Amino acid sequence: MPVRRVTTVTVPVDGRSGVVLDRFPARTPLLTILTARPALLVTLTLPEHVEPGHVRFARDLADSAARYAAEVERAWRGLPPLPAPAQS
Repeated sequence: MPVRRVTTVTVPVDGRSGVVLDRFPARTPLLTILTARPALLVTLTLPEHVEPGHVRFARDLADSAARYAAEVERAWRGLPPLPAPAQS
């Protein structure tokens, strides 16, 4: 049986935490978020048949992660939080 290659992108957060994106040639990607304290392992993957709701979820997750990253960076730089987005 031939070896199947998987592309993995790992973003270490610190010595105990990280985010991993695994890409597969014939199936949807796998996103894993790991942290040691508090203990947490979250793995997100999509079924083999991607539907519009799955794409929407992935985009919403990406938007939330981008906002989170901006807030963390602002806190790290000692800047005030951004105003809350308007509710629609």
